[in-house]
Amino acid sequence: MTFSELLNQYMKTLSCNARELSDASGVSQATISRYRHGEIEPPIDGSAFPAIIGALAEIAGEKGIDLSEDEIRIEAVASLTEDETLFKEILQKLRSLLSELNIRNAEFARGVSYDPSYISRILSGANKPADLEGFTAQTASFIRQYVKTNHISLSALCTLYGCTEEELNAPNGVFEKTVEYLGYAVPREVESPMSRFLDKMETFNLDDFIRTIHFNDIKLPTAPFQLPTTKEYNGIQEMMESELDFIKATVLSRSKKDCILYSDMPLEEMAKDPEFPKKWMFGRAMMLKKGLHLHIIHDVNRPFHEMMLGLEGHIPMYMTGQISPYYLTTSQSAVFNHLLNVSGAAVLEGHAIAGHQSSGRYMLYKAKEDVRHFRVRAEQLLEKARPLMEIYRSERKEDFFIHLKKLWESDDRKVVASSLPIYTISDDLLESILKRNHIPENSAEVIREFYTEYRDAAEKLLGEYQVTLVIPELSREQFERSPLNLSLAEIFFETDVPYTYEEYALHLEQTKEFSQRHGNMKLELDDTPAFRNISYAIIGNRLVIVSKNKFPTIHFVIHHKRMVKAFLDFIPPIRE
Repeated sequence: MTFSELLNQYMKTLSCNARELSDASGVSQATISRYRHGEIEPPIDGSAFPAIIGALAEIAGEKGIDLSEDEIRIEAVASLTEDETLFKEILQKLRSLLSELNIRNAEFARGVSYDPSYISRILSGANKPADLEGFTAQTASFIRQYVKTNHISLSALCTLYGCTEEELNAPNGVFEKTVEYLGYAVPREVESPMSRFLDKMETFNLDDFIRTIHFNDIKLPTAPFQLPTTKEYNGIQEMMESELDFIKATVLSRSKKDCILYSDMPLEEMAKDPEFPKKWMFGRAMMLKKGLHLHIIHDVNRPFHEMMLGLEGHIPMYMTGQISPYYLTTSQSAVFNHLLNVSGAAVLEGHAIAGHQSSGRYMLYKAKEDVRHFRVRAEQLLEKARPLMEIYRSERKEDFFIHLKKLWESDDRKVVASSLPIYTISDDLLESILKRNHIPENSAEVIREFYTEYRDAAEKLLGEYQVTLVIPELSREQFERSPLNLSLAEIFFETDVPYTYEEYALHLEQTKEFSQRHGNMKLELDDTPAFRNISYAIIGNRLVIVSKNKFPTIHFVIHHKRMVKAFLDFIPPIRE
């Protein structure tokens, strides 16, 4: 049994919540939460471990439960001892590695996507990662990227690792030898939440998704669905029933009003039912099939990886263009959980004490006066929310281009591109590519206008602001495995306009020459690009634009500061 499992078992036995344990032990609620979720474990010789053991025994005594401090300590030590010696060995080697490469703690924290204060506690020995293998793999991924990006000599690593440069130069060599040095013979790659999110976005094909769920074959039911004007639901099972009843009432009504949906209810218990997520997703598909627009207010006041997983799950719905995602700027109470779903025909409203969903109460309303009342409340809630991201599909291309023009006039930026920027190509090469690909004259003219406007905007931008541009530098073999196309996502041009390798090589040279003529452009060449179907631009430190080239062409303008910071700290994975 792991320490997190043991701690959760004791807290359940004692009917003890995190606040009680925090007050009794002096360990913060945030740290206790991380222990419970298995994100970290307390070192046996640290201060938190005996404090928690003593607090559990004290609470047991107060509640008349026969549980001694010695009994708790023996079980807790057994749950931690297995990795304790290994952690000390890894820690000693990690300190040597960071020192050898002159890597600062803050830089290391950004590279492995951990909070800097948490990394400081790990490096001081005050905290131990619960997943040592995963932490080791994340560290090795960072070292591999760091060595490549900063052109670090491999000789220092050879001395430290006791290996040859030939071994480090082998495919994935730096990663494997770093994992081996730190303490594991068999490496395991660990993707960051941001990598997983972008991977899902890159590979998602809306047409395939529609075929898979038979979206075009969905028939909206017309048979009468009888529900009382007011219905009460209690507990988790009935809560799931209430969600599905709300969807049925909405889909079967004549109303085409937008829906406003908010919930900060934890979903773990509902996810345990294998059938509910399928029914819920199918119900949302029916709402979209009906043509309803959904305003979803996401709960982002949760650990970053949980927030990203939630967003990842919504990608299929975002791609339809019928979803507007929002978030609330203020943290919600940790005491109450709330749910408010409003359509033109029904309302689902509920609440529960945090951690006690089983005793929650949920009400479905269909009476006009109730729907009217709760729609006012939902609209007031929406007024307090901010866009989590703005989503632009082809039907909003004029709006997107207006937005893009404003962004061309301000802020330093970093652009990670999946192809070469069109504004660096010569007129002659562009015309040659369009002619060879037999692009119709009306489409060619649209591309020429975009090229001219984008080139002028880039020249103006570079006169005042710094632009870091990361572009793929491919060998002929790499290019032939996965050819590149002209970058035309900004004008929602989904027809491929491919380069030949010679055209690509010439445009690459023209891009290098363009960079040399503009002192404000910093060019970074990537010979192992992570993504081929998406690009992203970080504008200052205030927003990010993620652009998907096709299936469908779509742009996400992201405002939320935690996501923007995650992009600022993000190191794309190396694709061997």
